[in-house]
Amino acid sequence: MKRVLKLSAMMLMAGAVNGAMAAENGVTNYPAGSPGIFVGAFPPIPGLFAISQTNYTSANGLYDGSGNKLPIPFQLSAVSETVRFLASYPGEFFGAHVYSQLVVPYVHLDNSNPGGTFQANGFANLTISPVILNWALSPTQSVTLGLDIMPNTGTYSPNKPLNVGTNYTTISPTVAYRYADPKGFEFAVAPRLLINGTNSESVNPFTQMMQQYKSGDALVVDFTAGYNFGKWKAGIVGGYTQQYTDDTVNGIKAFNAAGIQDGNRLRSLNFGPSLSYDLGTMQINLNYQHTFYVENGTKADTVWANLAFPIWVPAPPPGAIPGKH
Repeated sequence: MKRVLKLSAMMLMAGAVNGAMAAENGVTNYPAGSPGIFVGAFPPIPGLFAISQTNYTSANGLYDGSGNKLPIPFQLSAVSETVRFLASYPGEFFGAHVYSQLVVPYVHLDNSNPGGTFQANGFANLTISPVILNWALSPTQSVTLGLDIMPNTGTYSPNKPLNVGTNYTTISPTVAYRYADPKGFEFAVAPRLLINGTNSESVNPFTQMMQQYKSGDALVVDFTAGYNFGKWKAGIVGGYTQQYTDDTVNGIKAFNAAGIQDGNRLRSLNFGPSLSYDLGTMQINLNYQHTFYVENGTKADTVWANLAFPIWVPAPPPGAIPGKH
């Protein structure tokens, strides 16, 4: 979502800086903090599971590459519904439980700035995780390895000033560590890389000619911490993004919203409180995240409403002991 916000910043400065920079959509294929309390959390039994995530984001104010607010009127809001489907397979592979995942996000955007008012609707890029491996180190600790593929499937038009899709593919290797005491403290952290492709249908707003916009690669770290008491869990959730390579336009370092040719690298930190309730077969979570620091983007306030539930779980074999897998 931070790069969604970054998009509008670039559009606003189209008349003040290099036009190539202003034409890139800039939507990220992965919003930091989106897993919430589910960082590194996987069901220990086979079946098909889902998480419904409803999100509302509101943002205003643009910030340059030094974290300073720019004097430009700007507002953006986004509403999204994301469904994560998780398949958990029977048996183990080298001692690990094996999973596959499909993430389907639908997004609505509203943006108002000195250049006008814009809207966009559609599916953002899917996320496909062919194989996820989760090792239980102990009853309370686990480690996860995965590879997320975010193919170029989102809604995108080079003729529109605002888009939901990115028009490029992202490859995202990830690892997660989770400590979870069901009657006490819980902590999880998951760093991942975003290795981004190139948007070959980016349009220069002045010449209307196609250009090659390469979004820089980034490190994202999702985290959560909390405490379980009965059926309730309270804590914090959040994410950190550090873009470590430049955005480029036709191979040349991109300008940021302040007109500085710094590669338009995004850096941001967002986190906030979280509250969950365990319904037995389902889990409800609400969390709020605020962007406390940002470079080359905007500060946002985001509310997540999450519902995790099983779709299908096979019946245990005759004679099986409940709770034993």
